[in-house]
Amino acid sequence: MKRSDFLKLLTASTASLFIPQLSGEEVDPFSPPKVIQYETNRAFTTAGPGFGRRLSITFDDGPNPSTTNMVLNELKKRDIKATFFLIGKNVDAFPDSVKKIRDEGHELANHSYTHPALKNMPEEKVRSEIARCQESIEKASGIKPVWFRPPYGSFSQKQQHITSDFQLSVALWSLDPFDWKRPGSSVVAQRVLTQSNPGSVILLHDIHKQTAEAVPAILDGLLERDYTFATMSEFLGDPLLPL
Repeated sequence: MKRSDFLKLLTASTASLFIPQLSGEEVDPFSPPKVIQYETNRAFTTAGPGFGRRLSITFDDGPNPSTTNMVLNELKKRDIKATFFLIGKNVDAFPDSVKKIRDEGHELANHSYTHPALKNMPEEKVRSEIARCQESIEKASGIKPVWFRPPYGSFSQKQQHITSDFQLSVALWSLDPFDWKRPGSSVVAQRVLTQSNPGSVILLHDIHKQTAEAVPAILDGLLERDYTFATMSEFLGDPLLPL
């Protein structure tokens, strides 16, 4: 099915997504999930359609050669593809890691150049953060990202014209296990496994060793629950293509 036909069907049938549970909440992973209406919005995305029990696993703040490689090795063992939202200054520092992410079939995406909160920054500085990261990724990999994730989720829809000018869509998330607080790898894995639902966009950080150590349990646990994995563009389609 063509992407345009898929999105028309999705909108016409008011397809359902699943409400992400709040981090730390104890839930039965096999209980019937709550549902909300899915609306196609290529400018700001927090989740995707759960058809086929699909979800998207994403990694922020890299690359970091040691921990990113740990994550890549586990993904490769299971033939799972992810989306990596890269910080531009780290791309410049570790271009070989960026090439490895690309060569193993994962999606590269923009996460700003220095990781500031963008919501209240002057527009000129916001544009610089996005542009510099975009340039760094393209220089290192030959790929021009089509997805942008604002650091901390700090971005207003009033700033949408900025990302549109760069032909970028904003990808937020629906599941945050707060791995950046480093609660321990088993806690990170438990939070992801109990809070995941079809349509989830999972936020993780490949710069933390605890997160990298949690990845095997996360992937195996999701596979045991019959989830399938998609990059952001596989999940929602290339945002640059017309509907």
